[in-house]
Amino acid sequence: MNDILDDLQKRFAGAADFSVRRLRIAGTDCVLCFLDGLVSGADVADFVLRPLIRLPGPLSPAFLLERAVTGGADAAVAAICKNISEAEEKLLAGFCVLVVPGAGAVAFETKSGEKRGPSEPEVESTTRGPKDAFTETVRINTGLLRRHLRTARLRLWETAVGRESRTVVSLLWIDGLTDPETVKRMQARLAAIDTEDLLTPAAVEHVLPGKRRTAFPLLQYTERTDKFAAGLLAGRVGLFVDGLPVGYLAPVNLGYLLESAEDKDTDFLSARFLKLLRLIALASALMLPGIYVAMAAFHQEMLPTQLLEAIIESKQKVPFPTVLEVLGLLTAFELLQEAGLSAPKAVSQPVSIIGGLVVGTAAVEANLISPAALIIVSAAGICGFALPGKSFADAVRLCRFALTVCAALAGLFGLTVGLLALLIHLAGLDSFDRAYLAPFSELKRK
Repeated sequence: MNDILDDLQKRFAGAADFSVRRLRIAGTDCVLCFLDGLVSGADVADFVLRPLIRLPGPLSPAFLLERAVTGGADAAVAAICKNISEAEEKLLAGFCVLVVPGAGAVAFETKSGEKRGPSEPEVESTTRGPKDAFTETVRINTGLLRRHLRTARLRLWETAVGRESRTVVSLLWIDGLTDPETVKRMQARLAAIDTEDLLTPAAVEHVLPGKRRTAFPLLQYTERTDKFAAGLLAGRVGLFVDGLPVGYLAPVNLGYLLESAEDKDTDFLSARFLKLLRLIALASALMLPGIYVAMAAFHQEMLPTQLLEAIIESKQKVPFPTVLEVLGLLTAFELLQEAGLSAPKAVSQPVSIIGGLVVGTAAVEANLISPAALIIVSAAGICGFALPGKSFADAVRLCRFALTVCAALAGLFGLTVGLLALLIHLAGLDSFDRAYLAPFSELKRK
């Protein structure tokens, strides 16, 4: 009937949700195409079919196409499809496409209203902060952001990424506050991405920053609208990915990663005290198992006499050396955490309780592990949970294993070498030409 219709039927051959409806409008035989599930049937009937059927006829195909755009369906957003690629893109975006033989095709926006509304943040919850979190739909997320930032200087640039997924990606910044070079670099990175899909957070965090040879996050993600808005006001660039209920912020550094959602909702002194606690938790989560291994295996003379006697007494019946004991507990802790994440919510809490309390207590009573090692590993694990951001906490847990191995090989000397290697690695990282160790690498005397 029409080249566009034939091409669409070839491209969507075998797709059961591709629907074709033949109509007669103003004396001309037309075809309406849409993907079932992406469009709203009521909107198609009310805003497209009824206005078009009421058009007086007979009309020429070209004039019918013009009338369909300008006045035939007044309540629907309409646009002429210049080629088959535009028609395919509109269909996949939730439009219905009217094919007029001899004239072309026009697309009407009739997206389905089946979307998840904003809910409370599940991970970054606060007691006094806003209760709206991002959803999987980009347009809902941009609307939530507009309510926090009522400024005309908010800029939004969109593109589609992924050869097969064609995922919509939105870049956001505030004109006059954000460095234009950072925006250009982000746009160039998005344009240069060559991948099949961009559907998971891991794909975004690995592909967008470029070559990534580190476990530390080079993008900061958040599910809170107020935190995302604060990042834009700080001159950073935001990113929304259609299908992901989070927003990404760049550039990122260690100072941003140590900030919590509670910092903006408390007074200055409390926020500084909480940040100091996080720094202590970061140091403890990294070095506590390594320091224990180094002291117990190499530097017993540095321990107080009573503490050394307590450690020796607790290890008299344990058949394993301190190194294997601590590494085994760290591995068990990671397995327990993974089991809690993978298990259904109904059984995740019992799994954590049984694994942490029952199995740990039974292992101590059976003299398989010493109480001191169990306390050290548990304290390091709790300190890791105090760090905001799962990606950053995962990197710290990985480095904790490496530092413990270094301490097992050469005591405090090995631990010091491992810390220096980690510091050199972090100093060599950058996020869109910004130092990763900021603000600690940019301290200035006031």
